[in-house]
Order: sequence, then C-alpha cells, then structure tokens
Amino acid sequence: MANCIRAMGAILAGSLASVIVPVSVSASDVPEVGVPNDLPGPGPYVFVTAEQPEIAATVIAGELSNLYALAFLPGGDALLVERGKRVRLLRGATGATPVLEEQALSGVPEYGDMPGIDPFDVLGVQDIEPDPDFASNGIVYLTYNRPVGFDEERSRITASYVLAKARLSGLGLTDLTELVVSEPEVAIGGSRVIVGPGGMLFAAFGGLSEGDIQSAQQLSNIYGKVLRVRTDGSIPDDNPFVGKEGARAEIWTYGHRDPLGLSFDPRSGRLVASEHGPQGGDELNELLPGRNYGWPTSTYGTEYAGSPLPAHPILPDTQAPLQIWSPGIAPNGIAFYTGAAFPGWENNLFVASARRGQINGTGALIRVVFNDQLQEMRQEILLDALHQRFKDVQQGPDGLLYAVTDEAEAHVIRIAPVSASAQAADNPEE
Repeated sequence: MANCIRAMGAILAGSLASVIVPVSVSASDVPEVGVPNDLPGPGPYVFVTAEQPEIAATVIAGELSNLYALAFLPGGDALLVERGKRVRLLRGATGATPVLEEQALSGVPEYGDMPGIDPFDVLGVQDIEPDPDFASNGIVYLTYNRPVGFDEERSRITASYVLAKARLSGLGLTDLTELVVSEPEVAIGGSRVIVGPGGMLFAAFGGLSEGDIQSAQQLSNIYGKVLRVRTDGSIPDDNPFVGKEGARAEIWTYGHRDPLGLSFDPRSGRLVASEHGPQGGDELNELLPGRNYGWPTSTYGTEYAGSPLPAHPILPDTQAPLQIWSPGIAPNGIAFYTGAAFPGWENNLFVASARRGQINGTGALIRVVFNDQLQEMRQEILLDALHQRFKDVQQGPDGLLYAVTDEAEAHVIRIAPVSASAQAADNPEE
C-alpha cells in the first residue's frame, strides 16, 4: 500500500539586513548532523500537494551511487551520471519497466584509481546533455574534472574543468573533443552544461573552495563563471568580454560561488541559475551578459561555523539575485515545467535541494511559482519526507517529472499524478 504523506509547505526567502562576510571556515570543518535517510522501499509514496491534488513518487531505478545528473534521450531512454565515476544508460526510463544497463558507457573520462586523491578532490564526469538534434547526430556535451599534475606544497592533485563534446554510439562515447579547459588548480568543484537557443552552449563552473577564493572576481580564469560558446567551441563575437585584455572571452557572467543548476524560463527565454551560498544565502540568478554576481565580496550567507548576518549583501556594480533561500536549501539541478501531466504547475520552477539548514536527510524538491516577470509568488516543499539528497530534476518526454538522489545508495524517482501512477501499475506490460 502506498505511504500517504502530507507534503505541503513553503521556504521563505527573507530579506536580510547586511556586511561583507569573510568566509574562512569550510563546510568540511563543521561536524555533520542529520536524520536517517534510508528509503523503506520503491513506493509509490503518495503526497497531497498544492495546485495538484495528489502525486506519487516511485523509485524506478536503484543500485546506483551518488547520482549527479539525468538527461533524457529521444524515445524515453535516459543517461545517468554517477558523479566522478561513470555514465549509465537507463533504457525505457519513461516506460512501466525501466532497465538499467549493467555496463557503463565506455569512452567517458575516468580518474577514480589515481593515487594521491584527497577525499575532497572532485575528479571525473560531472554533467551530460544531449544535442537538440541528437536523434540525427548522436552528439552529447559533457563536463568533467581532469587531473593535470600534483601540488607538492599542498600534497594535492591539480585538475582542470573541461567542457567537451562526443558522439554516443551504442554503449560508448567516441570522437571526444575538448572545447574549453580551465587553468589547473587544487580543489575544483561541480559544473553544469545546457544547450541554448541558436546553437550556444552555456557551461557553469564553481569557484575555488581553497586557495585563491577571489578567483571568481578575476576575468583571467573560468572559476566561478558561466561561459557561452558555440557547439564547436568557438567564441561568439557578442560575448561581453571579447577583446578585453587579460579576460577569457568565453565568460558570460562572473562572481559565482557554485552555480549548479541551469534552465531557461519557457515564457521569456531568460536563463536562470541556482547557486550554492555558504551557510544560507543560496540564490536563484538571472544570467545577464557581463554581470558580476558578487562572490565572494557580496553574499547573503554566513560562515559555516557561525558569524553575524551580512549587512550589505549587494555591493554597487553587482547583480542582485532573483531570490534567496535562508536557511539554505543546497540547490542543485533545476527545471521549468512545460508539460500537460500537471496542469496546475505549468511554468513552475523545480529545484533539486540536497538539504535544508545544513541538516542531512532534509532534501526535497522545491516548487517555485513565478509571475510573468520572474518574481516569486509562492513556494512548496515536495518529497521532503523521503529524506533524500536530491541532485537533479528533469521533465521527461512523457510530461512527468524525474529526480535523482546523491546518496551512496542512489535512486531515480518518477513523480506522476496519482491517477497516472495507478494506471501504470495496472498495466505493467505497457
């Protein structure tokens, strides 16, 4: 029998009064606390929600590890990124009986067996995105962190962010071509890629968690930046820093901490990004060309070990966020909903949240309702009773929602109206 859980609520993004916050204590220096997060079974788990009478969350794939990204292929198959490790193919992801291929995709850069890797080094594959014409060209775009050398002083591997393209054939990638490569550094983080209108790639790369934290403000590197290039890696002439001495011409926006979600608003075409703040101060930003988003000199967040609230979180010449979350929600992948299965949720933004208020086991999907000016009207917390670290959310070609979790025992979860979920259960062969 389905587990009935009431999952109604809202996260209030308050307006904080401000000072520039010195962020010198990392999350790794603060003890982890949390609640149990083991799922009792595959579900379906039934939730009563706002603007959609009931939804059912069903686990459709397991036996996975630390999922980071989900990308649908034409026909209903899906690519799953086990962050830093491999890419898996979930056949028939939108069908009644999805099948996970045991063999990972070949041709994906893997570095997990390298000696000298620190637990906080993030290497290997991060994100993957099919080309809009994938059905005819088989092209996918991916980001990964490639080791380059070794920093003797810090006894840490140096690595570069990479944006690349490849061709998917069967269960392998071929013709891998690196389009953008960052300067080698220690302790690089996460990234995302999305294909925009006119054959443009937008790639978001986190700032440095150690070393030169001011790198997000420096145009000479791609740390803490969102880039814009063509699908062949060439740089558009109208990028904001083309021709500027000392600047990398791929840069579209700068001053980011960890922009880990990208999506286009279906009504206006505006590109928005979710961004991890430090302790609180998580943001949703509209990405406008050439704008400075402030990190690390402007932030709504505080230090992980505690510090006063900031007094001036937005300095002159920095772009204010569309909204903030405090307590923080650890926002990751985001997706605007445009399907017909949830008529009350059209144009709503769904945010994969790993945890709330620095408490493990409190992740959720956050549904944000905007007016036509991309101004927040209300929010709802969904699936929080599952106690999972949600890492990505996508709309499937069937108009349903799919989310992945970042757990040692990770899952792919399908979200459907209760009527649709019940119909699938009654017709398992369809």
